[in-house]
Amino acid sequence: MKLTKLLTSLLACTAISAFAADAPIATPKKAGPVSYYGALHTSGNKIIGAKNNNQVMLRGVSLFWSDATGASYYNPTVISWAVDNLKIDVFRYAMGIEYYDSDGGTKNKLDDQVSYTKAAAGQLSTIDRMVQAAIENDVYIIIDWHSHRAHLETSMATDFFSKISLKYKDVPNIIYEIYNEPVSGSGGDWGAIKKYANSVVPAIRANTQNLIIVGTPNWSQHPEQGARDPISSPNIAYVLHFYAATHSRGSYGGNASSALSSGYPVFISEWGTTNADGNGEPNTSASSDWTSFMDQNNIPNCNWSLRQQTSDVDQKSEKSAIFAGDRSLITAAALDAATYTTSGNFIKSYLTKNARSWADSLVKGKNTGSCAFKATSAKQTDGKISGALKSGCTYTSSNEKVATASGSDIVINDYGIAIFTGNDGSQSVVTIKQIAGQTITNLENMTCNYSGTCKLSSKSGRTVDYDGDGKNDVVLTMDDKTNEGGKFTLTALDPSVVDVKKSKCSTTSCSNTQKGQQVWMLHFKSYGTGKIVASAPAVTGFRAMQDTFEITYAKGDARITNQFKDQRIALGATATTGLPDELITGGKITYTYNGMPTSEYLTKQGDGFVAGNQNAIIVVTAHGEETANYKEFTKEVTFIIGDENNLVNVIEYANYVNRDKDPIKPMHKAVNNLQARVNGSTLQFTTKNSGLVNVDIYDALGASVKQVSDIYSAGNHAIDLKGLPNGAYTLVIRQGNHKASIRWTNK
Repeated sequence: MKLTKLLTSLLACTAISAFAADAPIATPKKAGPVSYYGALHTSGNKIIGAKNNNQVMLRGVSLFWSDATGASYYNPTVISWAVDNLKIDVFRYAMGIEYYDSDGGTKNKLDDQVSYTKAAAGQLSTIDRMVQAAIENDVYIIIDWHSHRAHLETSMATDFFSKISLKYKDVPNIIYEIYNEPVSGSGGDWGAIKKYANSVVPAIRANTQNLIIVGTPNWSQHPEQGARDPISSPNIAYVLHFYAATHSRGSYGGNASSALSSGYPVFISEWGTTNADGNGEPNTSASSDWTSFMDQNNIPNCNWSLRQQTSDVDQKSEKSAIFAGDRSLITAAALDAATYTTSGNFIKSYLTKNARSWADSLVKGKNTGSCAFKATSAKQTDGKISGALKSGCTYTSSNEKVATASGSDIVINDYGIAIFTGNDGSQSVVTIKQIAGQTITNLENMTCNYSGTCKLSSKSGRTVDYDGDGKNDVVLTMDDKTNEGGKFTLTALDPSVVDVKKSKCSTTSCSNTQKGQQVWMLHFKSYGTGKIVASAPAVTGFRAMQDTFEITYAKGDARITNQFKDQRIALGATATTGLPDELITGGKITYTYNGMPTSEYLTKQGDGFVAGNQNAIIVVTAHGEETANYKEFTKEVTFIIGDENNLVNVIEYANYVNRDKDPIKPMHKAVNNLQARVNGSTLQFTTKNSGLVNVDIYDALGASVKQVSDIYSAGNHAIDLKGLPNGAYTLVIRQGNHKASIRWTNK
């Protein structure tokens, strides 16, 4: 097993195990397709709403890769704007895994800071924000494993979908796209896709029956192959992708028609107006041919992609983008002022001309009667909607936190939706639109620490001594007005933890414009959590500010030398660094080796180590006690000593990394009743009695990679092990109470 592959697996498992299992607390603030349809299921070749069994038709957009180029659009403001202005029913979260390569290769890696393999926690946090945005806007979100080689990422994908489907098991908004675009040339044929799906789909189905869409061969161009050999699970649709300037409807539409004729639904989760590479001039005629086809066949679809044409990160251009220009558009004002590309104008027209009144749909059949009124909307700051209610009628509101009835007026309490039921039983929908609040530069909920860093929801900052009193501060702004123009006041509710006031910026940490000036600062006094109240009057276009911000000041993060790192070392090697006695921030370090105080495979010597003479893999854990200003410290690294394909301590290592699971117990061959050996790539075993035989194969991490279960007669038998990647394995053969265990290296 490659060290990089091993560490990638460990990092992914660690990050996802920390993914909170709490369900989202958001509620719908608009009337949309989710309230109407509910969770999506299938019936024959149709996608239907579980709430009403009506056939579903959705139109929307795909976000760009969730990397630095596309990340700015992964925010609630953009989603809310797209729902209001483009009238989208669905959006797609295109989560980058590890590689960009459209051929399924490994030459072009995502940056470690944004890839799922290296920064899973960041992606999971963004997914949570986007699920919340989908719920509030009452639209669907596709969580897309955006890979061209997912069948080679089965274990990681299965773990991911298992965890998120558990967390969001009761969220009807979610559609699971388990494989973006398989590539036949790199092994992603339907056989490999189906094998992959047979691992991932059950992991999702253990938690939810929400719709799963499955990519198909040759960049998801062959849904008919899935329909011919379907995955054995309910609520599955097969994916078609096209780019109109490359893939004509006449050449590829038949693949979708064939799948539909075979009785299976199709979902077009990515399509473009341009060439398949996202460039070239949009072919609006071919695109119109495709949109007519999708509409006639009720095929839900997402256009690629919601972003500006030229990246402000790497300056690469894609004419498939909806917006023109070279700057990310992440505020409602910027999006309102945006210029559309040729493709964007086509997409905007397609989406908006098909917009539906979801508010009317919610009360369809109930919005008649003398007390009924037309679906109405107002702004959060309007106070009331005068004369909206019918004379002689009384009304109850489904959501009094949003709006209530007072005589003939609708009184506005907050933004969101409410259904008003008249005394004649008729129903009408009231939508109160949110008005943007005001902001103060750098003032957000934040967590800062003694080490000098602050984490805000949208960025990072730093805490240092700006006023020369020997304690850490955070600079907010030199202005006395909000960014929107309202004069603000700031009050500290817990000044013993964090105070707020203007102070002279006097140290070298101050910028040239701040130096010597009175600047609004947060002043940290002790460890804990304090609150700051910000108030400002309403200004044109923005509601009054009366917001409370939570500010946490914590002990610092202890640090260790960067010589304590994952390493591959030779047998008997020595080093003078790597296992230091003390942390950089102060404090003694103690070490464990695969959870034990010492190891026969590695010995600490001074600030370094001496490797033993056996091939081994060891998780070395450094631990430092909490101090007055620094938190308790724990960090794990992995040492591979010698030949990784001939490790002598695989079981010890697997038991440690899987210590919260059932460990793999070392076993010995049964002498008479069950004998086994591996010859080349063939497992050969002999049974003394007839009966059920179970064979389990575990990789070096202790994960099950293959299982065989069948009834065998007494005698000699063989099982082909071809197809397993190179690496070290443990084979466990069981029949009744008899067991045999073999360590095998596939080279």
